[in-house]
Amino acid sequence: MRSRLTFSLLFFFHTIFLFGQTSRIAGKVTDQITGQPLEDVHIFIPNTTFQAFSDSLGNFLISSIPDGKWEVQVWGFGWKSHRETILLKTGIQKNVEVKLAQTNELDPSGEKLSKGQQTKVMDQVMEAFVGSDFKKREIALLNPDKLIFERLKDKNLRVHSVGPIFFSNNESGYLVSTYFKPFILGSSDKIQATYSYFELPSDGGQLPLWRQERMKIYARSPQKYISELMTGAAENFDTDPNPEVSFANNSGDYLLSFTKPLSVNLPEGKKGELNYKGEKLEVKFNGAPVSSEDLVLGGAFLEMNPIFGLPANFNAEKLIKLANLEKTAETMQERIFIHTDRKHYWPGENLYFKAYLNYGNPLMAEDLSKVLHVELLDSTGYLWMHRIFKIDGGVSFGHLELPDSQDPGNFILRAYTAWGQNYSDADFYQPIQILGHQFQPEASEIQQKAVGVGVFSDKQVYKGGEKVKLNIMASNAAGNPVNANLSVTVLDLNQAVAISEVKSMKESFQPKSAKSSIKDFKWKPENGFSLQGQLLNGGGEPVNGNLKAFIDGYTDVRSLGTDKSGSFELPSSNFDGTFEIALQATDRDARPLRNVSLEIKNYPAQLVTESFDFPAIVPRGIKPSPTIQPLRDLEMGEILMEEAVIEDRRETSIGPMIYGQPDNVVNTEDLFLNGTTIQFLYALSGQVPGMTIYGTPPAIRFRGGEPLVLINGAPVNSPSGGTTFAGGGGQTAFDAISNLDVFSIKRVEIIRRLVPQYGDLGRNGIISIILKTGLDRSKAMEANMNNYTIFKLNGFPQIQTFEELEKSRAEFPFLTEHKPTLYWNPILVAEESRMSRQIEFQLNEKTGPIWIEIRGITDLGEPIFGTFLLNDPSQSGN
Repeated sequence: MRSRLTFSLLFFFHTIFLFGQTSRIAGKVTDQITGQPLEDVHIFIPNTTFQAFSDSLGNFLISSIPDGKWEVQVWGFGWKSHRETILLKTGIQKNVEVKLAQTNELDPSGEKLSKGQQTKVMDQVMEAFVGSDFKKREIALLNPDKLIFERLKDKNLRVHSVGPIFFSNNESGYLVSTYFKPFILGSSDKIQATYSYFELPSDGGQLPLWRQERMKIYARSPQKYISELMTGAAENFDTDPNPEVSFANNSGDYLLSFTKPLSVNLPEGKKGELNYKGEKLEVKFNGAPVSSEDLVLGGAFLEMNPIFGLPANFNAEKLIKLANLEKTAETMQERIFIHTDRKHYWPGENLYFKAYLNYGNPLMAEDLSKVLHVELLDSTGYLWMHRIFKIDGGVSFGHLELPDSQDPGNFILRAYTAWGQNYSDADFYQPIQILGHQFQPEASEIQQKAVGVGVFSDKQVYKGGEKVKLNIMASNAAGNPVNANLSVTVLDLNQAVAISEVKSMKESFQPKSAKSSIKDFKWKPENGFSLQGQLLNGGGEPVNGNLKAFIDGYTDVRSLGTDKSGSFELPSSNFDGTFEIALQATDRDARPLRNVSLEIKNYPAQLVTESFDFPAIVPRGIKPSPTIQPLRDLEMGEILMEEAVIEDRRETSIGPMIYGQPDNVVNTEDLFLNGTTIQFLYALSGQVPGMTIYGTPPAIRFRGGEPLVLINGAPVNSPSGGTTFAGGGGQTAFDAISNLDVFSIKRVEIIRRLVPQYGDLGRNGIISIILKTGLDRSKAMEANMNNYTIFKLNGFPQIQTFEELEKSRAEFPFLTEHKPTLYWNPILVAEESRMSRQIEFQLNEKTGPIWIEIRGITDLGEPIFGTFLLNDPSQSGN
C-alpha cells in the first residue's frame, strides 16, 4: 500500500518530466596547458542519447536533459578522458569548463595484415563485440579503419582503436559509439567499454519496425522491472519485492529499495536477478539507475549486450501510447510561430528568431519534422536567402546574417517545414524591413498587454549605461507559476521602433486544413535536410546521367542517377557547419559532364496570398557616421585607369631539410586527387601508417597529437592551433593545408618521430610539403581535375550566444555606434517551483524608454505573451 501511495505522488512529477521540463549543459573544451580550444571532442552522458561534439572554438551544448544527477564523460583522441558528475535543475543551464591533458601513451605500431588475415581478424572482432551469430544480425561496424592490431611477443593480437568505433544496429535503429580498453583478440574476458547512442535516420517505413524491436528489448531489460517496482507492481517476481520509493535529495531522482536479491521472470521462461549496493538504489523515474555501478545484475540479465540494448533515457511509456494512437491529418499537424528580436534592421545586422511548433498531438512530435526552413523574400516573393535549423523539443532558434549590400526595402520572413506543405496556410510569414541607416519605420502606438507573463524591475528609472535586472514570471489564470519555454527581447526605443505582429501566436496555432487525405500527402517529415541538383549538358539542357558523390572526402561515397530532367537528390543529411561535396558526373554513355548544380533543398512558396501592410519609412534624423563616405566624382586631371593583372612566376629551390631522412615520402603523382583538401588528406593517410584523420572539419594526428606542417621548409602552424613564427595565425594543420591548391603539391615527406631541432613544435612529428613550380602545377591540374565539381555548403549552424554574435557589428562602421537590441534570449525556461527568472542587460549611454517583448508556450501547449514599456520619462514625471 505504501508504495502505491508513493507512486500516486510521483505520477504528478512524472507528467512534468514527459512535458520536457529539462535543462542544458553548455561548456568549452580546451588544452590544459595552452588554453587553446579543442575541436571535435566527444562530450556525452554514458548509455544515453545525450551528447555533442565541440566546435572549432571548443564550445558544445547538450540540450533536453531531464533534472537530476548525471555523469558526463569527455573523450578526444590524443587526450586523456575526463569525467565528472553534475546536478541539473529544470530551466537552469549548467556551464562547465573542461581542460584536457594530452596523453603520454604512444600509438602502437599496427601489424600489417594480408587481405585474408584482415577478413579473419575482423570476423574475430565482430564476434567479440556482437556475438558468434554476428553474420545473421543486421549489425555493421562503420569504421574498421580505426582499429589497430598490435602483435605481442606471444603472437597474440591486442586490439586498440583510434577514437571510438561505431556499430550501426539496423534492428533497433541505433548507432552505438563504443570506447573500449585494449583487449586480447580471442580472449574470453569481457570487453571493458563505454557506450552512447545516436538515433539512426529513418525513411519512415523503418520506424514502426524499430519501435517494435525496441519494445521487445525493453521487455527483457532491468529498466522495465525496476520501473514496475516503482509503481508497486509485483506480478513478475518470484517473491514479494516489498518496494519502497522516496524522493532523493536532488529533483528528478528517486530512492528505491526492494527485497534483494530479487528473482525476475523474463519472457521465454528465462530468469534474471536484481540486486544493488547499499541500502537504497538511486534511480530515474523510467527505471534507469543513476549510476550503473550501483545496480548488480545476475542471471539472464548478464547476457545483455549494449550494442543490442537501449539508451538509459529510453521512454517506453511514450512508445506504448504512440502504438495505440491513430495517425491522422489532425493529430500530425505542425503549426509554427516565429518570434524575432525586431521587425526592422539595417544591412549587416543579425536577425534573431525563435520558432515555436504547436502539434495536433504532442506525442506525435517525435515522428514529425526535425528541420525548420527559414527564408527571406522580397515583397514580390523573390527568394533572397534560405537557411535550415534544427527542431528540438518543439522549438528552434538561430539567426540570419543580413548582408551589408542588401538592397533596402520591404521583405518577408517565411518559416516552414516540408511536412507543412501538405497543409493550407501552414507557413509562417512576418513582414520585415531592411532600411538604410538614416531611415526607420514610422512609429505607431502599441498597447502594453500581457497574458500569462509578468515583468518586475529592480528600479523604476534607469540612467544611461546602467545595468538593468528584471524578474520574469510565467503564471496561469490563478496567478500561480507554471512551467514554460520563453523567448525575450529588449529594445532601446531611442534606436528601434516597436512594431506589432501581423499574426499572434494564438492565431498561428489555429488548426490548419490538409490539402488531401494523409495517405496521399506528397511531402514526408524531414529528419535531416536533403540536397538537390540538376545535370546539364554543354548547351545548358537537362541530361539524364549518373553521379558519384564524395561527401567530406572519403567519409561517405554515394552513387546515384538522375531522372529524365537531369534532376537528382541526395538523401537526408545532418551536417553541422560547412561541409564539402565533390561530384563526378557522366551521361548515359559514360562521357564526363561538368555542368552540375547542387543546393540544399527548399520548398518554394506556391503563392504568398496574404497582403502585408508595411510601416511608412521616415528619416531617423541621425547624421551618418563620418567613416561612411559616398563615392566622389573624378576631379579635373584625374583619369580612371584600366585594371592591370600582374602575373608572377617563382622558381623554388629546396635544399636538404634539417629534420634529416623522412620516415615516408609520398609523391602526389601516385595519388588520385579530386582537388579537395579533405580527399587529399584521406588519400595521404592511406599511404602513411599511424596517420589519423577524423572529425569535421578534419583533425590530423601523429603520436597522439597534431603534427607541425612545413611548406617548402617553413613552419605554418603549431600543435593545438597556436601561433608559430611569422604568419602562423593560430592555424591548425588542416587550416594550413587547406590554404593550398592540392594540385600544386609535388610530394609530402612524413616524419613521425620527435624532431628536436624544432623544439616543442616537433613533438608530434612533421608533415613537410614540397610545392611544384608553375608548369608542373598546370599539367597536374589539367590531368587530375577530370570531371569533378566541388561544392561547399552550409549545414545546420552552430549555436552561438547573442553576445558572441553581436561582436560582428564591429565589422561595419555604422553599426558599432548603435545597439537597438539590448538583450535577446531564446532559451529562457520558467518553472513552477520558482516564482520568477532573472535576466540582466546593460543600457546604452543615452537613457530612454525600453521595450520588452516576451513570447512563450507552457508545458500544456498554451501560448503566453507580454509586451511592456519601462524607463519611460513621460511616466516617471521626468
